[in-house]
Amino acid sequence: MNHPTAPPSITPAPVTLAEIELALLGIGTPTVRIEVPAAVGQDAFASRRLVVTDQEGAPVTTVGVVAQTHAQLSDPDREIALSGVITASDASAEGPARGPYSGLRLNPAHARLDSASAVVGHNPPDAHALAALAPDRPALIVVLDGPRLTVPGPPVHMVVPAALAIRDDLRADGREAEVVVVPAPRYDDERDDALAATVARAYGAEPALAFRRPDHAALHEALNTGKELPAEDWPAASAAAWRRWRPARPERGLVVLLTGLSGSGKSTVARAVVERLAEHSGRTVTLLDGDVVRRNLSAGLGFSRVDRDRNVRRIGFVAAEIARHDGLAVCAPIAPFATTRAEVRAMAEESGDFVLVHVATPLEECERRDRKGLYARARAGTIPEFTGISSPYEIPEDADLVLDTSQMTISQARDLVMEFLAEGGWVTR
Repeated sequence: MNHPTAPPSITPAPVTLAEIELALLGIGTPTVRIEVPAAVGQDAFASRRLVVTDQEGAPVTTVGVVAQTHAQLSDPDREIALSGVITASDASAEGPARGPYSGLRLNPAHARLDSASAVVGHNPPDAHALAALAPDRPALIVVLDGPRLTVPGPPVHMVVPAALAIRDDLRADGREAEVVVVPAPRYDDERDDALAATVARAYGAEPALAFRRPDHAALHEALNTGKELPAEDWPAASAAAWRRWRPARPERGLVVLLTGLSGSGKSTVARAVVERLAEHSGRTVTLLDGDVVRRNLSAGLGFSRVDRDRNVRRIGFVAAEIARHDGLAVCAPIAPFATTRAEVRAMAEESGDFVLVHVATPLEECERRDRKGLYARARAGTIPEFTGISSPYEIPEDADLVLDTSQMTISQARDLVMEFLAEGGWVTR
């Protein structure tokens, strides 16, 4: 007896997962495109099905696979694209209620507010959008909950309380007002306005079109310095949400990543910076050195590009969690690849700030200092994929500070880092 091939499962990228969950609400297209490893793609194409799971591994839906890009079976880790359709039987009549505020994650088929005027977005509602609400119609505030592609902002658990407070103020003025939470990504381009209109209309509403938008440069200047947010841009509840997400820099979480070749002096500078911060800043400071992390958090990883990237991402994840709790994390991995450094920056900036320091000591000096003989072994071919010899180091083009420890003492390098942090307002001189 022949049995159908069991479908594989995959947790897609956060943006794709948000798009799928939006489609399950009946908003947007049921056709999806998912990037998967080639081996998973082959199995999914064979079974014509792919199970989509969330970040915790719980099933979200099944996609009927209809097409795939060409894959080289000799490279099972290569990413390929699958195209498929979410079948109607997979979409719950009530829609998925994943994430916080499940009571506000209402299916538009059961929570329509016909003829309403709607404010839709990922950020706390601004005064201009609220002023654009039609005064003779019900008010609908739609909080979008999903990943942001480029511009960080407050998470949903900070935005929803602001939206609820504004809803209550509207009700106190005699207005009919509701709040719903909808899964959707923020693209930071023209797609956002189109998505906002589509979401509003799915709930029977029309988007409120403001003639002005907040001055975000003024917003972030006020957040950095601890000044009051412009009242003409932000109602009190929204200002409080922004302030909760980004306290003034002396209290804000910060990740300082020192990157450079082996032997460049980045770990020594990092330790000196941590000692000075612990002595004088009064902040909680944690040192995450690449070699130390490898012996603990990343024990078992090798030195292939995949494993080195995984080690740096683990450091970035831990550092971002420290910043989330308003601490300072100083990290000193080699971090040779620009893409991985950008991922660490994005993780840190979800809830704090990020400073990249390139310890640009020349390769020749790093080899001269090599006490462990690593460079000699790499040149002899006994250490494969060694950064600077048999594997590239991608020089940062976005470094906030560049140091060359062949031209300065460790104390001088430390003081330059401290001066940069003081000028930025994260610590006092």
